[in-house]
Amino acid sequence: MIDAQGLLPRNKHDLDSIPRMVEAGYPAIAPILDELLDWTADGNWPVARPLADFLVTLGPPLIEPISRILRGTDETHKWHCMNLILHKLPIDVLGGLEEDLRRLADQPSEADKREGVDVEAREALLRIERISRPPRPLP
Repeated sequence: MIDAQGLLPRNKHDLDSIPRMVEAGYPAIAPILDELLDWTADGNWPVARPLADFLVTLGPPLIEPISRILRGTDETHKWHCMNLILHKLPIDVLGGLEEDLRRLADQPSEADKREGVDVEAREALLRIERISRPPRPLP
């Protein structure tokens, strides 16, 4: 049995934790998804980008944990989550976050606006729309 808590990075420089997480895989890391996403709260941390690259591969299990971030009050974390993870998610997974993205795009808080979260949400929605709608035939 894998100790999921033991897979968490010990600090923002703990790049050695990433291969252990990858090896354990999903569903072994399911109990710590929220905590793993916390390590992507600042894209400047060395562990953030490689961890985000791994998390993107998980697909649908990310929808609920990411939704919690997007509904939260940490605007910087929202922005980093969008830049490190959402822009790389498969469209079917991104579509599962459409309601949260619409809220952020259409009714952002002042803090969301200051961080550019509304802009990132609109970009994600455009990606969903471009892929979801087939191109119109030329007249």
